[in-house]
Amino acid sequence: MSLAQEPAIKAALVSATEAAVARGVFGAPTFFVDDDMYFGQDRLDFVEEALRS
Repeated sequence: MSLAQEPAIKAALVSATEAAVARGVFGAPTFFVDDDMYFGQDRLDFVEEALRS
């Protein structure tokens, strides 16, 4: 928990959050395979299939 208060860690979180929002993420878990977005744990089969192709 103490690391969460470090400025560099906070900055990394802000940066990752901004990148996710810019890419269209609206919740977790969200997975991307190339440009295709999959939202929700119930979509893991689709993610697996996309990774195989």
